[in-house]
Amino acid sequence: MGSSRLLIIFSCSLLLSFATLAHSANDDDPYFTCLYAAENKANFTANSPYQANLNRIVSQLSSVTDFNYGFHNLSAGENPDKVFATALCAGDRTPDQCRSCFNETATNLLKRCPWGKEVVAWSQFCMVRYANRDIFAELDSDPRTCVYNPTNASNPDVFNQALNNLLSNLSDEASTGGALRKYAADNTTDDPQQAIFAAVQCSPDLSQENCSTCLNFGMSELSKCCAGSKTCGTSLPVHLRQS
Repeated sequence: MGSSRLLIIFSCSLLLSFATLAHSANDDDPYFTCLYAAENKANFTANSPYQANLNRIVSQLSSVTDFNYGFHNLSAGENPDKVFATALCAGDRTPDQCRSCFNETATNLLKRCPWGKEVVAWSQFCMVRYANRDIFAELDSDPRTCVYNPTNASNPDVFNQALNNLLSNLSDEASTGGALRKYAADNTTDDPQQAIFAAVQCSPDLSQENCSTCLNFGMSELSKCCAGSKTCGTSLPVHLRQS
């Protein structure tokens, strides 16, 4: 029997804008993607106070000692050069795995998407985002992009129905998860030829209503991007991946 794994990490916000895909992958981490926010085209310069504050954020992420259920809300500096950042780790990762993912993702972000004042990056198991505005508890659905493998399930109709049912149930569970963690995972074997495992996760700073809105939007994007595909990735300030 085959199996599929779908991982969805959500941290949405209501900035209806486009984004520029800077890099979809690199040699070190094939899952790494970073995006600039198209509605915020501001840049910083080398050796500026903003860069110094951003470097402080990266240093904080590499040395966090409190696990905090894999979510961190950070800031460094003072306006107008203050940097705000959030970092979210997949709900099934250990503290050491989260710390390592944050460090690698933030480091790659500086290399792959330099100089932008608002950037979001995803790796296999975490998301790191920073901006020159407060992004805590913001509901953003952009920037976003989609990458998928054309390999489809053997029975796409059955697969899609089973996946939709599973995600709907998980979304209800995750959105009511409370202020510390909004995460749910389960599997289904509706298709005897294709077992599906899925996990959904909202950034815990989102309200129940905003988490539900975010997850519903993410599922809609997933169905448009890669219906029936066994391997798929859809990225917002949200990350959906199926493999």
